[in-house]
Amino acid sequence: MIRIIIAFLLFLPFAVPAKESNYYFFSMEDVENIRSSSQTEWGQAIIEKQKEIVDERRKHSLRVPLLEGGHLHDYFCPIHNQVFRFDWENPHAHYCVLCDKYWKDNNRFDWAWINHVHLHNRVYLTACMYLYLVTEEVRYAEYIRDMMLDYASKYPTYMNHDTARGAGPWGGKMFGQSLDEAVWASEACRAYRIAQPVMTNKEIRKIETGYLTPCADLLLRRRGDANWQVWHNSGLIALGIALENDSIINTAVNDPECGYHVQMERHVRDDGWWSEGSPVYHYYPLQAMLLSADAVRCRGIDLYDDKLYKMLAAPASAVYADLFFPSHNDGWYGESLVAQAHLYEMAQVRYQDPFFMDVLRQCYRYTERNSVEALLNHTRIPAASNLASWPSVYFKDAGFAVLRSGEKTAVLKYGSHGGGHGHPDKLSISFHDGEKEIVTDMGTSAYGVPAFTGWYRKTLSHSTLTVDGKDQRATAGELVSFETTRKGGKVKAQVSDAYSGVIMERQLTMQKNKLIDLFTATSAEAHLYDYVLILTEEPFFTHEGEAVVLDDAPAYGYITNATKRTMSGFFSCKMGNATLTISLPDTLQFEVITGEAPGIPPGNERVNEKYPEHLCYPLIIRLKHKELKIRTEWQF
Repeated sequence: MIRIIIAFLLFLPFAVPAKESNYYFFSMEDVENIRSSSQTEWGQAIIEKQKEIVDERRKHSLRVPLLEGGHLHDYFCPIHNQVFRFDWENPHAHYCVLCDKYWKDNNRFDWAWINHVHLHNRVYLTACMYLYLVTEEVRYAEYIRDMMLDYASKYPTYMNHDTARGAGPWGGKMFGQSLDEAVWASEACRAYRIAQPVMTNKEIRKIETGYLTPCADLLLRRRGDANWQVWHNSGLIALGIALENDSIINTAVNDPECGYHVQMERHVRDDGWWSEGSPVYHYYPLQAMLLSADAVRCRGIDLYDDKLYKMLAAPASAVYADLFFPSHNDGWYGESLVAQAHLYEMAQVRYQDPFFMDVLRQCYRYTERNSVEALLNHTRIPAASNLASWPSVYFKDAGFAVLRSGEKTAVLKYGSHGGGHGHPDKLSISFHDGEKEIVTDMGTSAYGVPAFTGWYRKTLSHSTLTVDGKDQRATAGELVSFETTRKGGKVKAQVSDAYSGVIMERQLTMQKNKLIDLFTATSAEAHLYDYVLILTEEPFFTHEGEAVVLDDAPAYGYITNATKRTMSGFFSCKMGNATLTISLPDTLQFEVITGEAPGIPPGNERVNEKYPEHLCYPLIIRLKHKELKIRTEWQF
């Protein structure tokens, strides 16, 4: 069947002329830049790191796993949302540093452990590739050859399976998802192609028939959409170059339903943001698109166009002062420009744009220039001495606004839902004081833990309005007005169908060290309104509240140590260096509920330093009425 499919592809029309022996991932100019960069002080440090990666990997068994992998999101403690500590010697015992214990007798954990082996192998292959390019030491190419031969012997034995070991439509062979299969191929094929000169014809044929061709066949059958398909296309392009098959490449680029161009047209909005509405799910497909654009240069195809440029440029004006993003919708907390510096190194090489140079200079205020992609960019990039002065801005199509005053940033989210990765959180806000988020949008935990759907994807876990204890509908609000001032700005948005019969409107005004939040909700009928602020520090009041158990809906059960205070008019409380004063019409009595809940999940080192406790502190203003009109003033 595989032979029939490949034979059919060979007779498909393709957009570029076939040039024998002209299939590569790195041009001669790229190789020269890599070698020149490796002679600099910063480049030498990168190369030394690659040697450490290779040496460390070779301390452990290099045998490719006999069993299929599972789902990476299952490799997390179900209690603490903490990723297990990977241990080469313990495929069936997985250590959580917060539990201080090993989790055993769980197949999903064991299968996810295999995923980590494949990921370590991918990093190892990439390190060997760069070391061979720089040093020309044959042993690094031989390391690639040996591992790819092992994969070629194991890959045909892997069953098609999904993350639950079933026969789902989006399963893989090495992994439980074809998505992961494509990501692995996108990188591994580059290493294979670089190492190919040290291989015999017999070895090349074995890798082609054992891994490259069956992997291409699998991805050709997985016809999807959005970030999955973008990665499928990236994997297919890499496999097509490795196999010297222009028809596979053409399918990935030009297929009228699933190809690269269709995905760009369907999912990249005019303001440059990806349709799934999350910084994580913006950069995830963007990486695949950059790999695709870089790979097809050898076939005379130029994908470095204005739309790809906008995808790179748009997020850079949406960051906080510390270059982190608000964690909208699904995705790990802690996405930042710093984490994506390697993509901007690629962008700067291909576009030669001063804006991307400025982005890199800002990134290197916080981190060393240490990505292998930087080797392509044989240009000295000094760290910026001053904070970037990006203005207040709104993104019409993505549907959120960013207000700035010095290092302080407020964000109002009102736009489209975000598809399968969207959250029911219209008119939610976040606020960053220049050092960390004070009012947070937490994103999500790993997808395999109970709190993912039970808490992080609920309206209640966002700083917006929950009505009658229910989640908002999947909908879109609209911008009413936006204006900027010299030291801040004002934004207003509304949504009319998040809850049946309830019209909600929110206005943020930022000026110097003050933020004013006006939230109104109106309905012909009385509702239980919960105006929620998700705080990263515990608020302090002048008098104690009474203990209360929240059982309005299952999501409320995640809030523990809850207390209730009955008030009228207005009240103030302290939180860190900020004072907030909340007021409602004098005639109304309302409840102020506080407590603790799962907070920003454990993440990278910078995240854990800023938010070590991984708790949040919901502040809920509860009112039973037809109308809600609430004013919150923050003074810093």
